[in-house]
Amino acid sequence: MGLQLDARLTYNDHFRAAGEKTSRVAGALSQIMPIIGGPRSSRRRLYVNVIDSILLYGAPIWSCGTRTRVGMRRAEAIHRRACLRVISGRPHLSYEATYVLASIPPQALLADERSRLYQRRQEDARAEERQETLRRWQSRWDRSTKGRWTHRLIPNIRLWIDRRHGEVDYHLTQLLTGHGYFKHHSQRYDHNASADCPACSLSVENAEHVFFNCPRFEEGRERLHRQLQEVARPENIVQLMLADEKNWLAVASFAHSVIASLRAEEMARRR
Repeated sequence: MGLQLDARLTYNDHFRAAGEKTSRVAGALSQIMPIIGGPRSSRRRLYVNVIDSILLYGAPIWSCGTRTRVGMRRAEAIHRRACLRVISGRPHLSYEATYVLASIPPQALLADERSRLYQRRQEDARAEERQETLRRWQSRWDRSTKGRWTHRLIPNIRLWIDRRHGEVDYHLTQLLTGHGYFKHHSQRYDHNASADCPACSLSVENAEHVFFNCPRFEEGRERLHRQLQEVARPENIVQLMLADEKNWLAVASFAHSVIASLRAEEMARRR
């Protein structure tokens, strides 16, 4: 059946072979999915389906194994890298936020879903089992301690992944994750750097401050509020984006201008 067992009757050899094959495929796909530019996020998700088909082969069998943890971690790492390409995200982004923004369930949940479908063997079971996967995913998302800024913006996974419009790109991902050209984020990797906003001495330069409060971007923020016909806040900005494609594009445009400005400041500091 194409599955490999080792002497201890685990599927780690299978995961190793699948991982090597998937790494080659992912490497080839990365050439056409650069972090900035390239295909839109919805098209990138189609490419990830190729990786899923390799990693999930035989899932109804190996997902029942009791000693596949090491192999699963290897497979999840490859799957996460592919999902990062979907959202043009940075490598240090949490697993949890990566999957939500990419609108792709975690590898372990997909494997469980395949196993349940195999056991039921019913044509009408697919939709029911996907709803069960979403329920489990939402529960994990609510309990996690990772990606809490993203959770604050996107508390409901179903509403996010069922949207009819909206592409995620390099700039919008930084707003939705808080990872990027923010001093608060940079300080995690350079403890000698200051996290203070250069325009607001008593404020930390993080995603919330930059997008919703910092006076440096007040003009663009006011223009955004006029376009949205409502004041954007962390608790309603994604809801407004999902309500209308024009709203989504307005927020994405504001995110692009803010991140481009922060990037220019960062490049100037480095010089």
